[in-house]
Amino acid sequence: MNEPVASMQQKTVSVSAEHASFAGFWIRAAAFIIDCIIISIPISIISMPFVGYAAFKFMPYLDEYSYTQTVSSDMAAALFLCWGIALFLQLLGAVIFWLYFAWFESSAKQATWGKQLFGLRVTDAYGQRLTFARATGRTFAKILSYMTLYIGFMMAGWTKQKRALHDMIAGTLVMKIR
Repeated sequence: MNEPVASMQQKTVSVSAEHASFAGFWIRAAAFIIDCIIISIPISIISMPFVGYAAFKFMPYLDEYSYTQTVSSDMAAALFLCWGIALFLQLLGAVIFWLYFAWFESSAKQATWGKQLFGLRVTDAYGQRLTFARATGRTFAKILSYMTLYIGFMMAGWTKQKRALHDMIAGTLVMKIR
């Protein structure tokens, strides 16, 4: 069982030694910040009409509540609408995040726009392009990197191949192309 892992590491090292080096924590963090800014633009544009509509429906009840300190059935319905819109926007944001990362990292460029800016590329352990399914797995594995209080991300700063927790789970590498 250790032999496939050892051969995988040998192939990974030979690919990286010839064409690239492993991308560390700080450059990956900078690329991620740029990607989050890029993702926030369409999410904000899509969200504005929904938030405006929710505010339009809910605002008339604020004066009523401040005077009576009671919640009418109309106010409860407006509040429920606001929560529904908030849930919808959270789900929409998660879908956009997933599709952005999985699609770009499995594309011919093998990188999101933020990673492309810094000359980074996401590969499998053999230096090959990811499938959409593996890129999806890597994206969802980031949840575990978040749940470890971001230690999963910081692992890219101290592991030999600069792998974050989600890279280890998905069997991926982030390479800096020379």
